[in-house]
Amino acid sequence: MKHSIPGAIGAAIIAATWGCGSGGGGGGATTGGGESGSQAAACTLTAQGLEVSSGDGATPSIAWTGAGFAVAWQERGADEGDIHLAVLDADGNELRDEVIEGGPGVSSHPSVYRDGEGLLVLWQDEDGAGSVVRGRRATLTGVAAGDAFDLVKSGAAESWPIAAASRDRVLLAWMDAGGSLLGSLDRGALGSSTPLDAAQFPSVATDGDATALAWAQGDTIRFARTSQGSAPLEPIAHQGVAAKLTRVALGGGDAFVAWEDTRGGAERILALRISAQNEVSREAEVSRGEGSANWPALAWTGSSLAVAYYQFRERYPAVFVTLLRRDLTPTGVELEVSGDAPARYPSLAWTGQELGIAYAEKDRGIRLSRVSCR
Repeated sequence: MKHSIPGAIGAAIIAATWGCGSGGGGGGATTGGGESGSQAAACTLTAQGLEVSSGDGATPSIAWTGAGFAVAWQERGADEGDIHLAVLDADGNELRDEVIEGGPGVSSHPSVYRDGEGLLVLWQDEDGAGSVVRGRRATLTGVAAGDAFDLVKSGAAESWPIAAASRDRVLLAWMDAGGSLLGSLDRGALGSSTPLDAAQFPSVATDGDATALAWAQGDTIRFARTSQGSAPLEPIAHQGVAAKLTRVALGGGDAFVAWEDTRGGAERILALRISAQNEVSREAEVSRGEGSANWPALAWTGSSLAVAYYQFRERYPAVFVTLLRRDLTPTGVELEVSGDAPARYPSLAWTGQELGIAYAEKDRGIRLSRVSCR
């Protein structure tokens, strides 16, 4: 399944893809089963489908502010591409909805992060045959602070900017013509960048101190831990994949990489663990059944790896969350967190006790579900 997002390819493509994908398999929420019923019982769906926006929204990104959730998304109702930011309390009640970028151009691929005592929203704007990575800051209560600023021009029509905000820096990765780049932000400006030749779908992660990077390169997934300064990356290679939408998370000294893989035809969600000693685990298949599974999102809960994705199991796509042990064996928990409408594009945030899952529903806007893991 192609992952161009409206703004880059127009409304017609996404309208068509809401109904695509393979069927089969049985849907429905599941808790328990497997070997760890006690762990399964500890994770429950506590809220489903809370409304964040009723507009025509896509590709939300969610972050925990310390007191509630921040959700950024692409709003397509007015001109095919504005960026909105909503702040919600811990129960999912919306407190504020702010237009972060509402100009006439097409803005897409938003992401939001807590950066110190505020929020940072990133996105891309169309720019001829390429794109411009842009950003804007906001307070933790969702009030825009200052004007939007340009970070870098990309030769790729879809630069897909993604960041990780550690305690001392913001690491930024984006796609460009011929590959991808990695850089860091200093007071809102982009410092020197490191090229990643032929790299696609870069992803960065932090646990507050350490940062890491993963990307797809041909039939290989590459992973590297990053450091301050200009030290060269020393990537670890895992070969023999057909990877898109690489995602990475850090937890307990380990790193976890998940991606869409098309070796079997329909997309599946697969995952790897890289230990602190850089030992690479076997591949683990996260998605279930034969339906096309897409758009992985990761979060470390302190004891488990949560993986969200959407999959075609019955008539339409639904959003699922699976929890894996550190060795990537299932805990027995799988939850269908979306409701009775086609749902896509999940994003995860861990609060310390709960998972917040933002996703888009066809013709019904952006939604939030909450999973308690206590």
